[in-house]
This record gives sequence, structure tokens and C-alpha cells, in this order.
Amino acid sequence: MKLALAVMGLLVCSVVHADTESAAKNLSECVTQYADSQVETTKSAGIITDEAFDKCNAELSEYHDSIGPDKAQWSGLNAQQKEAIIKIRDQTTSKVRESLSSQIVTFITESRKNS
Repeated sequence: MKLALAVMGLLVCSVVHADTESAAKNLSECVTQYADSQVETTKSAGIITDEAFDKCNAELSEYHDSIGPDKAQWSGLNAQQKEAIIKIRDQTTSKVRESLSSQIVTFITESRKNS
């Protein structure tokens, strides 16, 4: 019985992880495609990065919401648990945004140097 519960837990974690991984890929592809389309403009890398995240807001929200429990599990949580998960989601999403922003700036800078 314990083994069955452990296997079920791993399957749930795998599905949640797959959802987060898929959402991260969608976000990364969206901001990268936008940045790539703007390399030849005269806009600063910072402005392009801001615009990319504005354009990819749905993907950013999808990524944020993919962290932690799904909607069905969410409804069973108490207020304190929800607050803690929201904090983790916000912090993680912020770090991912910072990382992608840095990568976009580097990409734009290098692309412009090489053209």
C-alpha cells in the first residue's frame, strides 16, 4: 500500500513538473521570438525586454500558475497554505523573469555586435 502511494505521489509530481516545464518552455520561446524580431530596431535591450514580457504576459501567468498545486488541489488548501504558495510562485516567477531578461539583453547586445 505504501509503495502504491509513493508511486502515485511520483506520478502527480511528474505531471506537475511537466506542466511547469511546458509553461517555462512556452514563456522562453515567446520572449525569445519577440526579442529576435526586435534585434534590428533601434530600441534599447531593456525596452525590448520589457515589451517582450508585456507581449508574453499570458505565458508568464501560465508559468506562475503552474508552480505548485493544480486548481483542484488549490481548492483544498487553507488560507495560510495558499499564501505561502503564492509567495513561492511570485518569487520563482520573478527570478525566472530576471534570468530571461538578462539572457535577452545579452542576446540582443551580441547580435547587434555581430551585424
